[in-house]
Amino acid sequence: MSNKSLFPDQSHQIPIHISQQATEWYVKLQADNVTEQDFIAFERWLNINTLHQQAWQRLEDFGLSLAHIKHPLLQPALSAIEPSQSSKQAYTLKSILWLMLFGSSMFGLYHAQQQQLWQQWQADYKTRTGEQRHITLADGSQIILNTNTAINIIYDDKQRRIELIKGEIHIDVLTDTKHRPFSVHNRDGVMQDIGTTFNVRQYDDHSVLAVSEGEVKITTQHSKQVAHLLANQQIVFSKTAIQNIQALDRIYTAWTKGTLNVYKMPLPQFLNELNRYHHGSIGYDKNIQHLEVSGVFPVQDSEKVLQALQHGLPIKLNSQFFYWTKISLQDDQP
Repeated sequence: MSNKSLFPDQSHQIPIHISQQATEWYVKLQADNVTEQDFIAFERWLNINTLHQQAWQRLEDFGLSLAHIKHPLLQPALSAIEPSQSSKQAYTLKSILWLMLFGSSMFGLYHAQQQQLWQQWQADYKTRTGEQRHITLADGSQIILNTNTAINIIYDDKQRRIELIKGEIHIDVLTDTKHRPFSVHNRDGVMQDIGTTFNVRQYDDHSVLAVSEGEVKITTQHSKQVAHLLANQQIVFSKTAIQNIQALDRIYTAWTKGTLNVYKMPLPQFLNELNRYHHGSIGYDKNIQHLEVSGVFPVQDSEKVLQALQHGLPIKLNSQFFYWTKISLQDDQP
């Protein structure tokens, strides 16, 4: 497929580095940890140069829109951009993501975040923000996907293999009459089941394996370090390192029952957990760091949880924007 057929309107040549910046902004504004400062910086980037606006319009010409993000800074800035002639042509999201991965220098194809977006989009099973999903394999083993998770399943006569692309899964493995191995593969390592129930959560730069029953062997991707975990143990690992084994934190099992179960958790850490299930973005001031949270909270109603926090702690919620909620101390607090 040639550039001529993809981009019929070539009256304005856009430098590759600007096109790549536009693509990176597209990825960043959809990330789970996007902040108010990110929206402000994007608006500044968009308005500083007409080439930036043209590059962004080119993305929208191919169906890559941010219209689903309701933010008072984002939508007015985007609505000011004049549509180009190429917007009249219909292109599917699948086609443009394929292009982004396999050949167009315009979109900075080598960026790791774009590749993960493609993998998530093509995953066998996935969940949206706030959604959980139960899957039963042919052998009766159970997999629960937590919020914003994507996995692939390879299940044949020789293996039972789960590929965790993003997010968190809880697995209850049953004995297989065909004696096929059961394993979970993710960015950081390979987990081999030895008849067990366990949980795997992938963070931005590490993963956590938590074992409820049985035994699991973990091998890191790059350094090939190995550890064996037994029931009620957990471990933090990355591609190159394994930390010491710790006692199981129930936060890695309570979510399967639809709750956040915490005891004296720092409020910022709790808000980060709640934000995974929240349709929008939760931010907070640094002056709330000394506050702690204890209790059992429903993950399916994050707004109700925020209201409960406001009644139980000396904090206030600022929700002047549909998308953004900010937590700060009450005015009469030190």
